[in-house]
Formats: sequence, structure tokens, C-alpha cells
Amino acid sequence: MNSKLGLHGIMSTGTLDVLSSVTAQGSKIATIKAVEGVEWLQEVKQISPETITVGRYIRGEGGVEVEGPPLDGDLRTTAQQVMASLFPKWEPHREYVDYWEVVNEADPAGPDGHRRLAELMNYCMELAEAEGYHLALFSYSTGVPEWEEWQAIVETGVFGRAKAGGHALALHEYAYPMNKWYGEPLPGHPKYPNRGVLAVRYRWLYEDFLKPRGEVVPLFITEANLAHNLAQVSAADWLKQMRWYDERLLEDDYVVGAHLFTLGSGGGWQTYDFTKMLPELTGYLVARGRPPVVPSVPPDTHPMPEPITPPVETDGPAPAPQETQGTLAHYVLLPHDADWAWVNACRRYWEVFHVTLGTTLEAVAGKAAAVTVVNPQRWPVDVKAQLARRIPNMRYDPIKADSPQELAEILQWRVTARERFG
Repeated sequence: MNSKLGLHGIMSTGTLDVLSSVTAQGSKIATIKAVEGVEWLQEVKQISPETITVGRYIRGEGGVEVEGPPLDGDLRTTAQQVMASLFPKWEPHREYVDYWEVVNEADPAGPDGHRRLAELMNYCMELAEAEGYHLALFSYSTGVPEWEEWQAIVETGVFGRAKAGGHALALHEYAYPMNKWYGEPLPGHPKYPNRGVLAVRYRWLYEDFLKPRGEVVPLFITEANLAHNLAQVSAADWLKQMRWYDERLLEDDYVVGAHLFTLGSGGGWQTYDFTKMLPELTGYLVARGRPPVVPSVPPDTHPMPEPITPPVETDGPAPAPQETQGTLAHYVLLPHDADWAWVNACRRYWEVFHVTLGTTLEAVAGKAAAVTVVNPQRWPVDVKAQLARRIPNMRYDPIKADSPQELAEILQWRVTARERFG
């Protein structure tokens, strides 16, 4: 499964080289964004037609303010002024730019301010559709909007219109470390272990509003990176944090990708230029998209016997997690109805990390310091809670895979990266 980490370029510096290298080795980059000088996105499409492109201009023709247009007048007139100033700039690039951003990091006051911004977006979509363009809406900055402001935005019908017109949502996410406050609640709201206050904040919108309303639209994180001077971060640490973020993005099928800010620093963005990370990033993108190599075994349609306990060798290439006396260090809990195709998907992972495979809670309970659970959502019970009651201080490692083939890809990536856990 290819990564959802994409590239943000103020200039083409480094971007086309990375794209060419990744594509030549059989992988792909999901999405690339350009600001101002967007003509080089034509080369992106020539190298990788599947890569989705996003463009943005800071100013419209005639100096029209497009990043933060006024919201206190007639919104239809404002939208007409904004779009009329952008259409001449967009036209030469129509064939190779898939989505266009309009505003950038606006943060009007309170729910009413965001409601008016949403109404402006509705008018902008109407005008864009008449000219055959697709928009990436809002481009909100990190931590914006608040939950109540999203509620006001959604009630305008902006996402229903966006879905019908083939538009998308754009958001920015930065944090340091990338998982800062992940799992913490927004003020006045419940705590969820898989939502963020900074990174992965978008799940509040999608889970609480867009999914229940049937208004899910594609999501681009059009700026993402560590909120830190990257000159002070090692390439290894940076990649570890981006890999964690990528795993979260891959959990949500509506996420197209995240544009890592930025290559070709320009202006005052030198502290965010991650050019020094490109060798590590390129290697990761290639490994993430490489097809898994899984030895075949004879097909078997019968359920898997329980448990399968391979011999544990001591000279493997990766150390096992710490064991307690008389326990199995790492247990992989497969779906309770798994057959041999699911077992086969784990073969290379087992060979490298010497895990124990099984399909019942009873077999794993009390016997593992770490449990990788494949598709916990398919169990009729809360697997994590059940395991936590039986195994204090357990490391819980969930994996979502729609098929044995997808599971093999996920585990092959871990083997390639020498990362036991996701």
C-alpha cells in the first residue's frame, strides 16, 4: 500500500527528482502541491499521471485579496471578485492541476464568522463549476476551527454541495512531536483515543458530522510537518514521526494525502525546508509501495487451527519485545474466522520477528507482553478492553486490513522498515 505522504513545493526544487526516483522503482506519490509557479506540475503529470495535483496562487490578478477575503459585505459579489481574479491565472494550467485552493488559513471570529466563510465557499464552488474547476475548500490552519464552528459550517450545506460538485476539503496540520495531544479531547467534548487536537484533528469533523450526514468529501492536508525548526531534527527522528502520521492517514480512506511543507523554501520558510530528509523519505516511499514478497503455501479453505506456535529462534534480525517469565512475548491475533490465506499473509513477518499466531482471545490471554490484533473492528466484543483486563501493561497494536493481500502489504512494510509495530 503506497504512502499518503505527498510533497509541497514553493518551487520545483527536489520535488521532481524524488517523484522520478519513487516512480522508477515501482511506487507512487499520492499528491503534490505547488504555490505560485505551478507550471512545473505539468512535469509531475508526465512522470506520474496518477499523482493528484493541487495548485494555489497567493494573489489574484489586479492584486485582489484571495487568501483572506472580506466577509462583511455581499458574499456573492465577493466570490465573483475573487474567482474572476483567479480564473485567468488558472486557465493555462487547466490540463494538469486537479484541484485549486482559494483562501488560506482564514480564521473568522466565532461560529457566525465561519458560517459566512462557508457561504462564500458555496458561491465560489458555483462559479468554479461553471468553468470546469474543482476546489480544495477552506485550507484552515492547525487547530482551526473549533467543534462548534464546524457545526455552523456544516449546517450551511457546504459539504453536500462539495460532494455533489466533486470538490474537496483542505486542512493544515502541524505538531511537535507529531503525536502531541493525540487522544486528548477538544474543550467540552469526549475523549477519543484515535483523534487529535493538532494532528488527525480532522476526524472530529468526519466522524461527528460528515459521515452521519453522508457528506464525506476527499481530504487533502495541504500543509503538514513538524512545528519545529527542522535544522534541529535528525532525519531519522523526522522520518519516524512522519511514518507515524502516515499510518494514521492510511486508516482513513477519504484522505487523499498530506503535502509535506516544504521543498524550495523561498521567503521566510527556511526552517521548514526538509531537503536534507529526502534520501530517507525517498527510501520510505519506495519501500511503502513495493509489492510484498510472500511465499505461497497450498490453499486451504478450512479454518486455521488454534493456536499456531512456531519455534522461537534467538538469532533473528530484530529483537523481540521484553518477555516476562513463562510468557509469549508477541502474539498476533487474527480474525476469529481466519483461514490459511490470512496465515500466509503473516509468514514473512513471523520469520523475521518470531511472533505467535492465533485466533482466540482465550489462547492469548495472559501469555503476551504485546498483542497485534488484525481487524479488531470485526470482533463482536471490544478486543482491546478484553485484553487489557487480562494482560496489564500490554502493548496493543491494531491493524486494519480488508484482505489477506492488504495485511501482507502492511506486514511487509514493517519487515522492510525493521519496525515490529506500526
